[in-house]
Amino acid sequence: MKKIYTLIVLLFVAFGYSQEQKITIDYTVDYIIPNNRKGTADTITIGYSKNGKHLWTNSEYLAKDLGKSMFKSNSKMMENADLDIIYDSENSILIMHFESGKNDMFINMDLETLMTKQISFNEDDEFELISENTKESIDVAGHKTTIYDLYPSNKPSDIISVAFDESIEIQNNTLFKSLFELIFAAEGSANLLGMNLPNGLIMKATNKGNTMIEAYKIDTRKKTININYSFKITE
Repeated sequence: MKKIYTLIVLLFVAFGYSQEQKITIDYTVDYIIPNNRKGTADTITIGYSKNGKHLWTNSEYLAKDLGKSMFKSNSKMMENADLDIIYDSENSILIMHFESGKNDMFINMDLETLMTKQISFNEDDEFELISENTKESIDVAGHKTTIYDLYPSNKPSDIISVAFDESIEIQNNTLFKSLFELIFAAEGSANLLGMNLPNGLIMKATNKGNTMIEAYKIDTRKKTININYSFKITE
């Protein structure tokens, strides 16, 4: 009887997700992520909504990494694994679709519930994320970019330099504010009071002269992603 009850609950949950949703991805960017320790480089594709409401990726690298953490005892689950991830910045929700062979999983996660800890911060633990225009520019993948130094107000020496193509509209504060707040809260390190990122597409990020991520291909064709137990893309 208990198994029948569980099945009924699962069916209702499935019915709740069956209504199709659609989101628009305005730009898709292929990035290189150097692995200095191994002397290799990984690649990842990230899709952006210009209003900053959604991020999307279907990275094979992330699919294998997720498979390793979820199915340690079954290496076959990682063979030809596909993973789609959508981050909904308005609602702090992560939507994932993992597929491997006949295994097909759809996951909807409330990041605020999962990540936030009840921590009492001291005043010294509160900070703002500062973005400072260096007035320098570099060419990345044929795009002229402006370099900004990003650093926390309480640790001004912890600088990450980010090159933005400000001609490509991306509302970065909308996209990243809630995510950064949750990450810092979950780590218990500090309370993010505010941030003021420039608008534009992130093309390159470096730390102490080492490249963290760099764009090498940009697709400006719009994509519509239909969310209904799968991620079907039309262009």
